[in-house]
Amino acid sequence: MAVAAGLGGLVTALVPLVGLVTILRARAARKRGAPPVDEAAAARLAATRESERRMAAYLAQSRSGGYQALNDDDEEIRR
Repeated sequence: MAVAAGLGGLVTALVPLVGLVTILRARAARKRGAPPVDEAAAARLAATRESERRMAAYLAQSRSGGYQALNDDDEEIRR
């Protein structure tokens, strides 16, 4: 039982130490410069920006009456 009590104190001391080491590593990585580029994340970001650009173009064109389907709907409403 004395061994278990000693391990409890050791674990209690190690957890904050691990957190401190993690913080110091992250700080050192930030000082070294930009993190390495994650290609999958960059591809997702590019796809998101492209879909946002397309949606903005669609909304701009639909508001200006550029889509024939919207004009047909307006004629049906007027009847």
